[in-house]
Amino acid sequence: MGGHNTQKSGYLNQSRHSSSGLAIVIALHGAALAAAFLVKSGVVPAIVEPGPIEVVNVVPSAPPPAQQTDPMEPEVRLPNTPTVSDPIVDVPTYSLPPLDIPRTPEIPRGETLPTTPEAMPDPVIRTARFASRANVQPRYPSSLLRQDVEGSCTIRVRIAPSGRVVEARPVSATHPAFCDATERQALRNWRFEPATRDGVPIESWQEHTVEFRIS
Repeated sequence: MGGHNTQKSGYLNQSRHSSSGLAIVIALHGAALAAAFLVKSGVVPAIVEPGPIEVVNVVPSAPPPAQQTDPMEPEVRLPNTPTVSDPIVDVPTYSLPPLDIPRTPEIPRGETLPTTPEAMPDPVIRTARFASRANVQPRYPSSLLRQDVEGSCTIRVRIAPSGRVVEARPVSATHPAFCDATERQALRNWRFEPATRDGVPIESWQEHTVEFRIS
């Protein structure tokens, strides 16, 4: 019984494989016939195998001759022009303030520029001196004259531009009476030719000594 089943199964398997292979063969033949029909009708172009590749040697043409420039002509260089790809930068411009240059003054015709002043010379100063008729000698103090006392007095006086003595200051004296007599005489009677600066009378100070002698 078991052998009968085995034979039946093999037959069935063989039948199934035979029908499948027959269908594949029929399909391949049908596809081939269809392709041949399409090629003949021009719908599908026939596949042509490429022939051998022909190699052609191309000789490169000679470069154009370089343009000869005249050595006497200066070489002109064009400025670099910006391309589209280069960004255009707006460079700010700066202007400097105008320089204040002093202008030389215009000189009218017939006139000359003032010259630089020269160094001023030293002023001429003349000292004061007694006038020709000045009464210089004071009166002898009577008390000292009776005692036969002699001496002197030194006094400092301020002389005005008018030549008069406007101030008297005792400096030294052998006796106060001699100083008093000299001071009174200077303020009342002394006259001077005043001191001058470039010929102009000025105030000045002088110191004088008066001698008291019994003749």
